[in-house]
Order: sequence, then C-alpha cells, then structure tokens
Amino acid sequence: MSKRDLRPVERVLMNWLSLLFDFTVITLATVTMGFVVYLTFNLVASSLHAFDAEEILHQIVLTVIFLEIFELLVMYVREHHVSMRNVVELGVLAIVRKIVITPDYTTVGWKTLTALAALIFVMGWVYVQERQRRTRHEEFLISHGMEMER
Repeated sequence: MSKRDLRPVERVLMNWLSLLFDFTVITLATVTMGFVVYLTFNLVASSLHAFDAEEILHQIVLTVIFLEIFELLVMYVREHHVSMRNVVELGVLAIVRKIVITPDYTTVGWKTLTALAALIFVMGWVYVQERQRRTRHEEFLISHGMEMER
C-alpha cells in the first residue's frame, strides 16, 4: 500500500508518526554524541591518571563503535536509509571489541571462538560484496560525469 492509497486521516497520521520517528532518531543521535564526549573525556582522564594500555584500547574501540552508531543515526535522518556497509562495519567493530577485551581465551569455549570466526568471515564477505556494489546514487554520478566521494 502506497501513500497515495491512504485516506486523508491515515495520511496525516502517517506523517505525524514519521515526524515522531525522526524526532526519536535525532534524540538518540544527540544522546549518543553526548556519550561519545563523555567516553572521550573519561579516556583522557584515565590516560593521565594511570596508563593501562588494555583499558585505553577498550575505551577507544568503544568510542569508535558509538561514533559508528551516531553515523548510522545521522545517515537515517538524512536519507531515511541505512547502508548495509555501515551496519557490517559496526558489527565487525563490536566483534573486534569482544575479542580485544577477552583477556583469557582458555575460559572461552572452542564453539564460541569458532562462531566468532565464522561471524567475522561472513561479515567480511558481506562487506566486500557491499563495497563492490554500486548504489543508484553512484550510478547517477558516474553517468553524469561527476566524481564520487569515497
């Protein structure tokens, strides 16, 4: 059912719900950026107080994950679409964070490690496929002789 098939009352309701959804996403993006600022401040403060390389690496990866989440939210507000490429990047970062903060691999079972390896492989494959695929916007830019941002 398209927007044209809706009755006027339904169309108004859908417009209000769409605005509410956009407002919610903008609020989430604002909270996420506030948390990134907090994480960055905490990273600098803990680095000056006591330098623990493992903890600093953990905080840096966590900050990058939240920046990726912020980027996804901003992309959704602008385009009402989220690129699969960005979602896969976020997933890979989350797995890398899990691998980095697991200090003792003897406590993790072989099934979990195998599952993580398989998940990384599949996400890498999806990421490569997405990098090779051209979007409609990229095709338009190419056909009109414009340069693409990469």
